[in-house]
Amino acid sequence: MTLMVERAKVILRRIVPLPVRMTIRRWWDHLANWCYDRLPDTYVQKSQFKRRFGRRLNLSSPQTLNEKIHWLMRYYRHPIMTSLADKYAVRDYVTHKIGHEFLNDLYGVWDDPAAIPFETLPESFVLKVTWGSGQNILCRSKSQLDVPTTQAQLAKWMKRSEYWVVREWAYKNIPPKVICERYLTDEAGNVPTDYKFFCFNGEPRFVQVVTGRFSNDHRRHLFDLAWTPLPFSIKYPPIKNQPSAYPPHQEQLPKPSKFEAMIAAARALSNDLSLVRVDLYCIGGTRICFGEMTLYPEGGLIRFVPDSVDLSLGQVLTLPQP
Repeated sequence: MTLMVERAKVILRRIVPLPVRMTIRRWWDHLANWCYDRLPDTYVQKSQFKRRFGRRLNLSSPQTLNEKIHWLMRYYRHPIMTSLADKYAVRDYVTHKIGHEFLNDLYGVWDDPAAIPFETLPESFVLKVTWGSGQNILCRSKSQLDVPTTQAQLAKWMKRSEYWVVREWAYKNIPPKVICERYLTDEAGNVPTDYKFFCFNGEPRFVQVVTGRFSNDHRRHLFDLAWTPLPFSIKYPPIKNQPSAYPPHQEQLPKPSKFEAMIAAARALSNDLSLVRVDLYCIGGTRICFGEMTLYPEGGLIRFVPDSVDLSLGQVLTLPQP
């Protein structure tokens, strides 16, 4: 059966012109999204949870961390959450909580990608869609940027909120915009190490350290707040035939000089929140820079190794009243 399907694809490629195939694919994607977006939120959450973990999602009495993340997605509706998930509006929250000096430089914000004045932007920058996750364009050299392709990609992202992917409620009512920020680098000119603090009920509990992002040496490490490697890990789908994506280094990573100050910043930002992941950078060993706040880490589909960690962390998190 598989062989017959592959042969049929080959024949179609030969007889159907490429522009026609691309048009059909666009219409098919549009139809698939249209149908998917009309599925009930609970059905989407339960089906994705069952596909990832092989068991039913318990929303009536959640016990594990992932179950509690899905409970928050489904039932918790605090208005501040929309602002925290909004990559532009969250800047006001950060300024109020810890100060404007923690923010990355902002070059502009636009409702339409066609309005972005690329000619006035610096040589390097980052473009982000305010209601997206991972919908970023990193530009190291403006002279090498394909502007029409960039505008088309941004316009595509602005048509569909991240909410519809796994029904993360905080994204649902964010007004779609494009922001442009400074391209952050470390001393070697690479993307800086990312420190992701998992905060439970206003208190940082552990940190995921991401090194080598957007490179062939992308790795992720877990530490407690004493900078001791944790006895568990987070499993990601394999990439490029590797047995595990983002494997940690065998040697101990150096503790950042501003680590205690980063913990304090994460604590201040997570105050009054049940669960949030606060992402920070330590630039040049002297300056702490805010990245983003993630209210539903991994969309409630975190694969811990061992699995028992999911339940252990779930017992630490106290859910708010719906």
